Amino acid sequence: MDKHMELSKIVDIEQIKKDITPREKVVANIQVRGNRFFSLFAKHLKPYGISEVQFNVLKMLNTKHPKPLSAGEISKLLISQASDVTRIIDRMLKKGLVNREVPQENRRMILISLTKEGLKKVEETKNVVNDIVSATHVWSDQEVDILNKLLDKLE
Repeated sequence: MDKHMELSKIVDIEQIKKDITPREKVVANIQVRGNRFFSLFAKHLKPYGISEVQFNVLKMLNTKHPKPLSAGEISKLLISQASDVTRIIDRMLKKGLVNREVPQENRRMILISLTKEGLKKVEETKNVVNDIVSATHVWSDQEVDILNKLLDKLE
């Protein structure tokens, strides 16, 4: 991520709208910066053969390991549609990263847990977040606190 890059250098705001309001600039800024962080995650995860969403699922499952999580719990934590979670889990199954189990007492539930390969992938990728966090060192700790509080208000 380029240090101190202004939104106007990434997107010609004047072409988008003649007189952009500060609130419109905030929305554009969040969108552009969010996309850049997403791309940065994708770049750092590519050598490991997993997507950002798969990385997040691995981290979630690792926090509960060895206990499994239901597909519904994963869906809620990812804020994703259930069909997306099914596809994500299917891809992770093919890679040997997770196990899928249907409990005898509730045949409608699907439980997902990490395999040894999944645990290995968690270990291999543990520094990815640190690499991404390094892009935020352009801000002071106080600025980070303020930004977090402002972004939390959007929920």
